[in-house]
Order: sequence, then structure tokens, then C-alpha cells
Amino acid sequence: MNLKSMRLSRGLSQKELADMAGVQQAMISKVEAGYDGVTLRVLRSLASALDVEVYDLLADDRATAERELVKAFRGLSADRQKGWLELAAALVQPGPQP
Repeated sequence: MNLKSMRLSRGLSQKELADMAGVQQAMISKVEAGYDGVTLRVLRSLASALDVEVYDLLADDRATAERELVKAFRGLSADRQKGWLELAAALVQPGPQP
């Protein structure tokens, strides 16, 4: 993951990033150490706090990030896969028009 290098390049401590993302500092530490149980919600929160795309946290290029996401998806239970698919569908739905 690129989280640590992104955090450090912005001069942020783990605690500062955790506060910005609304997660515990321990989660930042785990993710930076390679924890593979991070949720999509946490990844989205971190990406938002750093003003980057989720795939930027996962790899240096989008193709590699997509491969990593597919690999992680395949390792999920059927119920968790369903939840991810529902979330993905919600993310691509157009919002209400002004």
C-alpha cells in the first residue's frame, strides 16, 4: 500500500491522518503494516482524507490496483461479495439532478 508514503509526503502523523479520516490510529498502523482485513469504508475514508482515489492507496498504477482489488474480492465470502457489489452499484448510480 502507498498509504505511508502518501501520509509522510503530506507531513502527517498516523494520529493526524486517523483524525482526518475518522478512524482509529491503530487502523492506520495496521494498514501501513500490510493488514489485509481493511474494509472498503476505511479505504474510502483514507482516500478522501488524502484527496486521492482508493486505487492510489493500493498501487502505483490503476491496473495493478484493480488486480489487487479483484484478488481481495475473490477471497471474500459470498455474503461479503454481495455487499461489495451492492456498494459498487450504489457508487456508480447517478445522483439526483439539480
